[in-house]
Formats: sequence, structure tokens, C-alpha cells
Amino acid sequence: MEGAAIRPVEGLVVAADSPAGRAAEAINDLTRHLPEPGEPNACPTCAGRFWPCEYFDDAAYRVHTARLRVGDIVPLDLHPRLWSPSAPQDPRAWPSDTDEETDRG
Repeated sequence: MEGAAIRPVEGLVVAADSPAGRAAEAINDLTRHLPEPGEPNACPTCAGRFWPCEYFDDAAYRVHTARLRVGDIVPLDLHPRLWSPSAPQDPRAWPSDTDEETDRG
């Protein structure tokens, strides 16, 4: 497709045993299925599929399961396509903001 813009990406080095390191494959899969700038409705990897595609959803689930926030990986311009504005968001940082001494579990 002539003139198509590719979304810029960054390479990072993280410890393999960190949460991001353990989820690296899922993060890469998620990023691979991000739409191109100006094309928020189409997955660039899955020909003819709308975005978010089921491969993106699977990668997002794996990122979330690793206790990372998908919103920290997905560009801000795509957030409205992921979550409803009325959906409750958990603002707490992982693992939690609770004080261990007062947390009775």
C-alpha cells in the first residue's frame, strides 16, 4: 500500500525475570497488531480484519495476566477504541497501594 505510514516503535532492554521481561512475547505480539496511524479500524497484520483483532485481544489478555497495564503499551490515540469511557478503571499501581501492615487480606 503506497504511502502507508508505519507506527514508530522503540526497542527496550529489560530484565528477563521482570514482569515486562516475562511478558515480552505478548508485548511484541500486541505491538505487531497495532493499527497504522490514521487507520484505527484496520489491523495491519491480519488482512481484512477490523482492529482490535482477536490476535491483539489475545496478546492484551496475556499482558494483563502478567499484571501489566495494556494502556501503558497502546498509544493514547487508540485508547478510545479499547475501552468505553464509562468503564471503570483501576487507578492503583501494581501490586497494590495498600500498606502491608494494614492489609488483612
